[in-house]
Amino acid sequence: MYENINFIDLNEKQIRLVLSWRNNPVIKKWMFTKDDISFEAHLDFIESLKTNNQKDYFLVKQKDEYLGVIDLNGSFLGIYANPDKKKVGDILLNEIIKFAFETKKIKCLKAEVYKINSSATKLYNRFGFKTKNDDGTMLTMELNFENR
Repeated sequence: MYENINFIDLNEKQIRLVLSWRNNPVIKKWMFTKDDISFEAHLDFIESLKTNNQKDYFLVKQKDEYLGVIDLNGSFLGIYANPDKKKVGDILLNEIIKFAFETKKIKCLKAEVYKINSSATKLYNRFGFKTKNDDGTMLTMELNFENR
């Protein structure tokens, strides 16, 4: 069983852990913002989540292990794994799909992924996502509720 800890409920140790992952070069290279994020900016972002009902961010935990981060921004999802963990993408993607369809009642879930990120595109394809747009750099992939 997995526990999804809302970012607004993270303790300082968890906040620092998530920030260290986000600033890790392995994670950062696939983000839109490739700059390091300061601790203060990270705290400001978490604070902003308290009043934004369009963004949901969670730290995913299994027993005593932190697996990664999932987020939903409107109908767009995001995931990134703990850089020290392997083979957790399926778990993370499954958790955000469940949250989007069951809790938020979204009918069409979307992901934007760098076209060259073959591991991410393979993961999304395995879960039934279909490419709806390819601008040469980014793919927009979608999963409809009725097609899962």
